[in-house]
Amino acid sequence: MSAYSRIRLLPLFSLPLISLAIAPNQTLALDEYNAIAANQPDTSHLTTATSTQPPLLLAQNVRTRRINFARGRSSAVVENAVVRGERDVYLLNAKARQKMTVSITSLEKNAVFDITSPNGKTLRQEATSWSGALPATGQYKIVVGGTRGNASYKLQVGIK
Repeated sequence: MSAYSRIRLLPLFSLPLISLAIAPNQTLALDEYNAIAANQPDTSHLTTATSTQPPLLLAQNVRTRRINFARGRSSAVVENAVVRGERDVYLLNAKARQKMTVSITSLEKNAVFDITSPNGKTLRQEATSWSGALPATGQYKIVVGGTRGNASYKLQVGIK
């Protein structure tokens, strides 16, 4: 293990955001901070973005899988787990006017999902169950995440 810790300093007033490594118990004087900040790339032209996307889509780690129903079946069950900051994305094809039913269960009741239609419209957000007629033909996306901490879950998806 390194004797140095990697830390990230948050902006203070008009000071820029910088990243550096310092030894444990080491202090950083303002003039040292300014010297380090002077060597950082200029980010003054960047703006802060705000997201209108559901929180589940703002993940650090995303795993994508396709759901294919077994021959003669119209439903599937997936058992998996996500850790904090991760999302599982399930893709499946369906036709307009078919009925989709999705439910998720978890031991700690902390797993939820979002459903997005082929045109990118969110049909359901942070849900544990949903059923409805599909608006379009194409690829649907079910995004699973935890509301707090790690979440082991059982996802059931059906289309008729």
